[in-house]
Amino acid sequence: MKVDGNNGTVELSAYLQNVQRQRAASAGYERQEETRPVAEGDRVELSERAREVQQASRAAQALPEVREEKVAQVKMEVAQGTYNVNGEQAATAMLKESMENEMVLQSIDVRV
Repeated sequence: MKVDGNNGTVELSAYLQNVQRQRAASAGYERQEETRPVAEGDRVELSERAREVQQASRAAQALPEVREEKVAQVKMEVAQGTYNVNGEQAATAMLKESMENEMVLQSIDVRV
């Protein structure tokens, strides 16, 4: 089999030209999409449920991620050796949260 060193260069050059043409065509299409006028009269109406979700999302974002007072209290109790964990209370809270998560997922029809 004869291997000619020029074939690879020619093929690569043709490939690069093709890629450049596709990019140029794609860029032209994107610019065309950006300049399309917005149709007058279009509007969006949010359902009552969507408004509730939006309001809940805003409220959740306004809450601090860490309850500083609670963290300080627990740190102090741990340092003093007086912090006690109520196992039953912790287990109940974990089960409750798990059940709440399950209900939320079912309400939005997500298979678990």
